[in-house]
Amino acid sequence: MSANHATTTSTFRYLTCVSAALLAGGLSLGCIADGGIHTEEELGEAADELTGWYYYWKGTTTDPEPHDMGPSTDRTCVLRGVAGNLSRGTSATADTMSAAAIGATVNSFLGYSLFGHGGAHLDSNDQPIWYNNPVIAHATCFKTTLNRTLAESWWGGHSGSQPDGPPPWKVADLDPANRRQCYLYALWSVNGAWNSAESYVTVAKVTTTSSRFPTTGWYLYGDLTATPGAGAALTNAVCVDFPEGTVFTSGFVSADPGETKTVTITSGPGIKGCALRTLVGAFNQNSWTDGAVINQPSTIDGNWTITVTNGKSARWACAE
Repeated sequence: MSANHATTTSTFRYLTCVSAALLAGGLSLGCIADGGIHTEEELGEAADELTGWYYYWKGTTTDPEPHDMGPSTDRTCVLRGVAGNLSRGTSATADTMSAAAIGATVNSFLGYSLFGHGGAHLDSNDQPIWYNNPVIAHATCFKTTLNRTLAESWWGGHSGSQPDGPPPWKVADLDPANRRQCYLYALWSVNGAWNSAESYVTVAKVTTTSSRFPTTGWYLYGDLTATPGAGAALTNAVCVDFPEGTVFTSGFVSADPGETKTVTITSGPGIKGCALRTLVGAFNQNSWTDGAVINQPSTIDGNWTITVTNGKSARWACAE
């Protein structure tokens, strides 16, 4: 593996691929390696400590090894995009679930890893048989760690043989100063879990109590019904407080079946960063671009867009 590096006064970026590395004018170009394995990884760093951001992506069909996204002592990393086929894989011992996920040394939060790969099962000789389903994960890392909270347990979908899924899982309390934001952090998936147009997962701010939400706070929940015998899909979310004076915006974007829609989600000057709160739709196509992805700008203070395709929907949230 080789990599080219370039620095400017405001950013440092690199691109590595399985078989090549390309860099052109500060904008990185993706690549597809031989053998159907597609891996892209990029790092961009903004200069401002309060509102700076990093971004990465990784996508493969058969490579479960994660990409190192650096230490967690100065950043909080969350998902900003998912595309491909999340509906293959099983959670049986030694099998492999499809993944669009961030991982960390949870207890000490020493570092972050990014997983983007398809699923596999073991044959009679305990060798992995890959489904060759592509999955690509995109991450944003915000330059804040204040009061960061990772959900203490995973929220799981359910098997088709079960009548109901698990209840919402509380991730964090509300922040009286309204500086707390929560984002999707990890999706580990199995056969059938994302086959329905109604499949979804979300992390949401709940300000009114009910029988479903006994206390206010940020909750993780959804509807992911897997094929019987495949196990349950697993999701997680993370919350973090932003510096005083940060401005937050959010919205919801949907695309019709067969449609690709790109929407600009920020405006004006200033450094901004965005990530996902909600994903809805059938993530079951063997395509690197079939999904919902927030696109980083080509300049540090540029504006972010989101691209959703083929019946998907997504809720985004940005900080400035």
